Amino acid sequence: MFKIIDNFLSKDEFKKLEYNYLKNPAFPYYLQNGKDYLLEDKRSDNMLDQYQFTHLFYDNLKNNSEWYWTLDHILKKLKVSAITKAKVNLNPNNTKLTQGIYHTDFNLDNNKTAVFYLNTCDGYTIFKKNKKKIESKANRVVIFDSKNKHAGTNTTNVKVRCVLNINYYGF
Repeated sequence: MFKIIDNFLSKDEFKKLEYNYLKNPAFPYYLQNGKDYLLEDKRSDNMLDQYQFTHLFYDNLKNNSEWYWTLDHILKKLKVSAITKAKVNLNPNNTKLTQGIYHTDFNLDNNKTAVFYLNTCDGYTIFKKNKKKIESKANRVVIFDSKNKHAGTNTTNVKVRCVLNINYYGF
């Protein structure tokens, strides 16, 4: 159902990603008022805790960002042959750990999702089918079929929870 790999990138490769997405003041994030919903399900738009900051690298068959180059090492390690969508999600701290709405990233055959954790926190990814929780641990990736229903959370014990979400076809 899914594969978890710890220490996915080398220390140097990981430090570069961590710097770019968590420490670089020039890296742009954009407010997304809703998250984790299918197009026809707008429930999260009206929920005060269902928002995040994102940076969309790639979508709709095109590069969407001048920061796309920062993904080079992780795309190579994942053995990506084609990207469906790639973004980084930054979920701010809250006093209550809140789980998002179960969703699928894509309903495409042979499409994979990689959730790469950029920091360690009490947030997690959970799968609907078996309720298995994958803890947010820096330099960990979980890879699964993009059709699998899952949800993410915010965090309560650090300032932000930050994950790369890459949907792709692999070799």
